Amino acid sequence: MGAGRSSRGWSLDEENWSRWWWVPLAVVVMAAATWGVLGLVEGGCERGPRGGCVAADGYKVRGWVLFLAAMPSYVVLITGLVTDRWPPALGVAVGGVACGLFALTQGRTVPHLTVAGVLLVLAVVAPVLAWRRRGVRAR
Repeated sequence: MGAGRSSRGWSLDEENWSRWWWVPLAVVVMAAATWGVLGLVEGGCERGPRGGCVAADGYKVRGWVLFLAAMPSYVVLITGLVTDRWPPALGVAVGGVACGLFALTQGRTVPHLTVAGVLLVLAVVAPVLAWRRRGVRAR
């Protein structure tokens, strides 16, 4: 195999999974996505010109932030949940706790509690999965 690759199989970019820049990256991306989601929770959806859901007046910036943060959030979350490296998993854990607490400070409605609950579950699941994968790899 090439430099930086392990013998246990191919991965997207395994060498970079061990970099500590994953922690602040995950926190920032999750914060942007959470802020955007909370804008939809607080402002609601209005019917757009083509019939779809658009952010309400006063929440358009949050809608765009959510739109732009959606794919990076997906990459960060999947990487944090499937890797056996600590930095991506810790980034998801720190981001999940911080964003979950932020969601709780914004309101106590059912949607706020749902967003916070999902984030806090991700904060627990990511390090547990990484720890289990490292245990399996060590055997």
